[in-house]
Amino acid sequence: MYAVEIIYKIKNMVYFNEKIKKYLKVISVLIGVLFLWGIFNLFTGRSINNKMTTEPAQTPMMSGASKNDLSWQSNVNKVSDAVKFSENVQVVNRKEDTLLNSDSDKIISDKKIIKNGSLNLKVDKVPQATKEIGNIVRGLGGEIFSTNFSERIRGQRRGSMTVRVPVDKFSEAISKIKSVATQVVKETTTGRDVTEQYADLQAQLKNKQAEEASFVKILDRAEKIDDVLAVTRQLSRVRGEIERLQGRIKYMNSQTDMSTITVNLSEDVGVISVSDNWRPMQTVKKSFKELVNNIQDFIDNSIRFVIVGIPSLIPFLLFLAIIYWGGKKIYRKVKK
Repeated sequence: MYAVEIIYKIKNMVYFNEKIKKYLKVISVLIGVLFLWGIFNLFTGRSINNKMTTEPAQTPMMSGASKNDLSWQSNVNKVSDAVKFSENVQVVNRKEDTLLNSDSDKIISDKKIIKNGSLNLKVDKVPQATKEIGNIVRGLGGEIFSTNFSERIRGQRRGSMTVRVPVDKFSEAISKIKSVATQVVKETTTGRDVTEQYADLQAQLKNKQAEEASFVKILDRAEKIDDVLAVTRQLSRVRGEIERLQGRIKYMNSQTDMSTITVNLSEDVGVISVSDNWRPMQTVKKSFKELVNNIQDFIDNSIRFVIVGIPSLIPFLLFLAIIYWGGKKIYRKVKK
């Protein structure tokens, strides 16, 4: 039995090895076919590339060219034109990135600082102080931006004015305006350095202008309508961004070239004269007004009494008369 089992195992091993050999033969045949197919594609691909590079101008002159070959050649030309156009756009974008990186590293020597101030002042006379402050501001090359004044009770005046002065005259303007006051109640000054933001805006503007010039050159070379429309859209976008950047730069220049100072003025109660408080004519006017009102009230009440009061009293008076007459008769009878 043991020998039979050994013989059976040997037969199975031989059968298994033969099966493996069959699989190996099939795999080797497939590998060989793939190898030959790769070599064939290698040589045929090179020959096609050589024909495309060396004989593009001779293709229309070939007598035996078919319609399919001509359409295939036109498609190739369209693809090459599209590739060239996209390459031009990519070159423009690369130039823009290069300019942005180089300009961002530059340092602007002139500082761009926004300065603002606020003053709360007590003065003897608001109109006189307003006039003096206006002369100070105009003498420093500034301007009065806005004013707002009002009069309170007892003739006390107060208000505010907003002025703008050159940024290099800011400290001098604050000092001279304070000299007008009898008391400086509150003083506030603020400053903000926007040099880095200004430099970034300038760099962006320069890059957008360079991008615009590049697109203009591409537009001059464009021959197809699709290319012209594409470049025109890009030009419109870039020019819109240029206008926005120029507007922001202009606004920032106005903020950094001129400083804004808000001055709140109020009259000092301690120095108001008696003549400012006492207004006899106002008292006379008020008295006459009260007299007229009282006369009007008396006349109105009299009219109401005649029209409404007397008719309302008639029934009551009749009732009293009846009681009086009846009581008198009763009294006479009792007395007899």
